[in-house]
Amino acid sequence: MGVVAVDLGATNLRVAFFREERLVGKTVLRTPREPERIVETIVSVASKLASRDDVEWVGIASIGPLDLEKGEIVNPPNLPFTRLRLRDEVGRRLKARTVLANDCVASVWGEYVYGKYRGTANMGFITISTGIGGGFIVDGNLLLGSRGNAHEVGHIVVDYTSSIRCGCGGYGHWEALASGTGIPRLARLWSLKYNGEGLVKEAREGLVDAKKIFDSARGGDSFAVGIINEVGKLLAAGIASVIASYDPEVLLLGGSVYLKNKDLLDPLIEKYLPRYLMAGLKARIDAASFGDDEGIWGALAIAVRTPPTLKNYIYEP
Repeated sequence: MGVVAVDLGATNLRVAFFREERLVGKTVLRTPREPERIVETIVSVASKLASRDDVEWVGIASIGPLDLEKGEIVNPPNLPFTRLRLRDEVGRRLKARTVLANDCVASVWGEYVYGKYRGTANMGFITISTGIGGGFIVDGNLLLGSRGNAHEVGHIVVDYTSSIRCGCGGYGHWEALASGTGIPRLARLWSLKYNGEGLVKEAREGLVDAKKIFDSARGGDSFAVGIINEVGKLLAAGIASVIASYDPEVLLLGGSVYLKNKDLLDPLIEKYLPRYLMAGLKARIDAASFGDDEGIWGALAIAVRTPPTLKNYIYEP
């Protein structure tokens, strides 16, 4: 079976081709900003990786929110458009059965099918990247919700007093404060309380990104160390909320912000999680199985071993 697996993120677009569940080829590029260009790029890259006659399935793991009935992305917080009819357009152009799911939902299903904790009946996956998202399996069932958005944990409110506005429009959301886009906003807010040059001034002027803050913290910059410590608290608070909501046996963490900064974040999450966690609850917390390729393995899994909850949302050419 030939499968095109697509991982559409706010920053990067990954397109891979699998034959008999073995990776044959992969392309990684920046995500286009225009919706039509996203479809065109997926189809163009897929056509270079595989002959169309070889493509039986397309699995798409995408940022949300989604409307699974229509196969659309709707008002994504980190991309500049309101709607993209993704599933049917890609399926029509590649002439293949196509299934779409939220990227984290696909990822947790990929973990369930292929990962190091495969078959675990109660499992969660959280990505800490440009945004924050999650996917969850409860009693062996992949959760979707009424439109496919039962997992938008990045929009849990972790600080109801916060003046930082999320890309979705709400305030105090987990994603708005502790994601790759949120950490610089947090740093700018903190910088207003401090006088000084260097990173404080750059943060106040909006000239730092998450990478620079993490790198400065490793270098001993006290302002950056304070920001990352706060991020650790925010991540622990969000993780505690997720554990209370879904009661997973295993909770896997991925996404570029987490994976590139595990050395700083893991000790902080371990330190602060007991402060926020409901008494008696626990979960094994570990790094996800596939690194940067989490999404494409998830996209493969929803195509090759489509979960029952997604079987009503398949495009048939």
